[in-house]
Amino acid sequence: MLEALQSSLSNVLVLILVSACGWWAARRGTFGEKERATAAKIVTFTLPFYLFHSVVSKFSHEALIELLESAFVPFVTVGINTAISLLLIRAGFVRREVRGAFVASFTGSTVLFVGVPLTTALYGPEGIPYLLVYFFANLVFIWTVGLYAVKLDGVAARGGPKPPLVSSESLRMLLSPPFLAFLAGLLAVAVPIPVPDVVAGTTRTIGAVTSPLALLFIGMVVHSVGVEPFKHLPLELKLVCASCFIVRPLVMYLVTMPLDMDETMRRVFITSAAMPVSSVIAVLCRSAGADDAFVSEAVGVTTIGLVAALPLLWAIANFA
Repeated sequence: MLEALQSSLSNVLVLILVSACGWWAARRGTFGEKERATAAKIVTFTLPFYLFHSVVSKFSHEALIELLESAFVPFVTVGINTAISLLLIRAGFVRREVRGAFVASFTGSTVLFVGVPLTTALYGPEGIPYLLVYFFANLVFIWTVGLYAVKLDGVAARGGPKPPLVSSESLRMLLSPPFLAFLAGLLAVAVPIPVPDVVAGTTRTIGAVTSPLALLFIGMVVHSVGVEPFKHLPLELKLVCASCFIVRPLVMYLVTMPLDMDETMRRVFITSAAMPVSSVIAVLCRSAGADDAFVSEAVGVTTIGLVAALPLLWAIANFA
């Protein structure tokens, strides 16, 4: 038991130190805005390779059946979190001009960009398929309810017809490369289809770049945001931070505790729920004419907050 705790704590310290290297390089001027954008593109490119290899190399047919039996859980918790955000709006805690952005930020998170290195460090590659289940529920939320909510903000600000809840854009974006890689991995395990050594080696080699580069990127983001935004956080941002690090993990904990499910799956689900706000939501706000500055600030403060919350996530990984 003590050895396992020491190993987990060591992995968390590795996360912090690698992120700190990214922060230090950005502070020295080695990594600027251009390098940060390039790092994000490389991580985005390598993610599908990493996810496919993680599923086919660490997942069995029996584990796949168990995973599918519990796949509804993230959808339930995402629905509960969305309902909580709407209740907060109804209670008058959210300004009218950021209501849609608030709903999207309260529930939508950057599951893969931050979740992959965190999950790998805390649970090993075996935890990645469970992370991907939460990723799918989060993906569906962002490209349906989240997109609809920020478009309503744009309509309120600029006028125009009310947007549909599901559009061709949302359906197209649901079939993202990471999700398709996940599906391909599941298919290979379910059939099963033998994966040639050259394919396994290629996906493993390219995917190996993902976690360390994502951590360096997080350090760069922390440096670019700084601590200034924390001095004057509006109430809505405080509520979004509370959602990331208290509400979402607590909801997941309460929903999963009565269920008979694998403990690693439960712990991955809980830590997945604590991920920062997705930067995709800021892009959607910008294109829809909503308040993208609010979401960009939410992305920054919750990313920094995650670094501070890592000891808590480590405790969850060991004692949940």
